Amino acid sequence: MTVLDVGCGPGYFTIEMAKQVGGRGKVIAADLQEGMLQALRAKIKGTELEARIRPVLCDQGKINVSDAVDFILAFYMVHEVPDKQSFFRQLKTILSQNGQCLLVEPKMFHVSRTEFNQTTRIAEESGFTIHQGPRLMLSWSALLTGR
Repeated sequence: MTVLDVGCGPGYFTIEMAKQVGGRGKVIAADLQEGMLQALRAKIKGTELEARIRPVLCDQGKINVSDAVDFILAFYMVHEVPDKQSFFRQLKTILSQNGQCLLVEPKMFHVSRTEFNQTTRIAEESGFTIHQGPRLMLSWSALLTGR
């Protein structure tokens, strides 16, 4: 299984997902900030997780991932993406046929219900099918699948 943690920050979810995918799995940790990727590298240096996690530096407007992935986590970051249409098109291109993307956005002071609905509408226009996501405290969530 190959997983993408887009907007991974210092790797909080990246590390946990790398434990879950096991020795044959791979986690691509993508972030726009080199400093976040350096923090992640420092955390996994010399551990078995170093072989499972591949840090990728994104460019403004480009994820820089072309591998097919089975699962994408976009946690508390899509509200910061200026071109959501391009972002979701890129995700759709790399998501495997039966893959899923978990979109989670913060409720408090960041993303209103209307804004979250606009985001999921853009994802839908980009080719995703939108499903109810898990109930998460202080968060909006949606599970995106390909058509």
